[in-house]
Amino acid sequence: MRSATTINNSTGSKWAKRFAILGIILMAQACDFGDLNIDPTRQSDANVREILPNAIVQTARNTMSIGGRVAGTLVQHFEGTEAQPLSYNNYLVDEQTLSDFWETGLYAGAMKDCKIIIEKAITEDQPYYAGIARVLMAFNLGIATSFWGDVPYSEALLGTESLKAKYDTQAEIYVSIIGLLDQAIEDFQQPPVIGGPTNDDLIFGGDAGRWVKTCHALKARYLMHQSKRDANKVQQALEEVLQAFTSAADQPDFHFADSDNESNPLALFGQERPQQMEIGVGLKEMMASSGDPRRSKYWVEVQGKDEIFLAGNTDLIRAQRSSAIPLISYSELLFIQAEALVRTGGSNAAQIFTRGIIASMEACGIPPAMYNPYLAFNGGLPSSLSLDEKVGRIIDQKFIALYGQNPHEAWIDQRRTGYPVLQIPQNANASLNPTLVLPKRVPYPISERTTNNANYQEAINRQGGHLMDVTPWLFQ
Repeated sequence: MRSATTINNSTGSKWAKRFAILGIILMAQACDFGDLNIDPTRQSDANVREILPNAIVQTARNTMSIGGRVAGTLVQHFEGTEAQPLSYNNYLVDEQTLSDFWETGLYAGAMKDCKIIIEKAITEDQPYYAGIARVLMAFNLGIATSFWGDVPYSEALLGTESLKAKYDTQAEIYVSIIGLLDQAIEDFQQPPVIGGPTNDDLIFGGDAGRWVKTCHALKARYLMHQSKRDANKVQQALEEVLQAFTSAADQPDFHFADSDNESNPLALFGQERPQQMEIGVGLKEMMASSGDPRRSKYWVEVQGKDEIFLAGNTDLIRAQRSSAIPLISYSELLFIQAEALVRTGGSNAAQIFTRGIIASMEACGIPPAMYNPYLAFNGGLPSSLSLDEKVGRIIDQKFIALYGQNPHEAWIDQRRTGYPVLQIPQNANASLNPTLVLPKRVPYPISERTTNNANYQEAINRQGGHLMDVTPWLFQ
């Protein structure tokens, strides 16, 4: 496996660094996988200041490049209408669809860079670099297990020491994710060290305190993922929320820029492959039926098509070239808190839930005069609702808020809770999803079948199959 590209960014402005980094990433765009970080000319060694920006950039891109488009289509944030996205819409996500994403986006991309940073940071006594890399590793590992369930980790990323890595169970993966975030918190609690991250940290500029709050927010997310398996995780998630950030201003945003070489991947896809994806049926029906004022920020109708990208339309808030992507947003954090309070009998769940909607509205630039009428009918959690109905109401709003930012999380929630209730597409194909359910996972990539077959087969046998209707451990 090859690692993600590195460049020397020790001098120059923050934006110059980003231009160079993203320029390299996008040079290879000649096919649908061109938005991944692929560069065979990577130098043989680099220091942590050179590697960190690339790990951050690739992590941000992993949320909304092909992986995000596939996850978003399966959970009906998007609808594929032409070319490859049409196959995602019809549940034809085969072992080649995400092979490059697995190899060069995740394992030999962001995750490999994180591994190198951690090793170098330990050797060089740079705890903040190690902390950031552990957060990014946990985030990318969360993406990987959301697609495939059991995935390599404990024996992965070791180069020639382990060319055929075993697959850790999904239960083990979640232990690793929480462990990485706990270790990162310890790293960030160390005294500052000369030479620590500054403007090479493209999210917080080396601010350890803000990273600690992000760690707690992410722990809440990944603990809540496990709520179906262990109800005790809900209270643990609630405790983490109370130590996380408390405003949108402190959420961990990666800021793209308004240029071809620095673009948000959703906008870039829309620019290069126009009209291949529209707004998803599930999301559209939910928002249209409730008169949601965020509609004009998510799609626009043009000649009968519900476009999610339109050149020159600055209203489409998630598909601008400069649209930021958060590792976790403030609105998501509030919805996690609201769900946890509902499940544990907390007294202020309704208020937190309403604050989550408001945070999403404000992130979309919707003024109170427009969202207050919506809140009158959609905010709050009436006592007449059952626990399940309250959870459904929270997850539906979280689903709307996650559009264009973290579709993997919307897909996790749907499989975990059954919300939102989505209809199977009329033209869904049963070849990879024999029971035609909303997909529970995707097939492992072809690169694993051909190069790591014994471990690949063991994981398939352990999970009970390889196809899209096989339910991973997390949702059983």
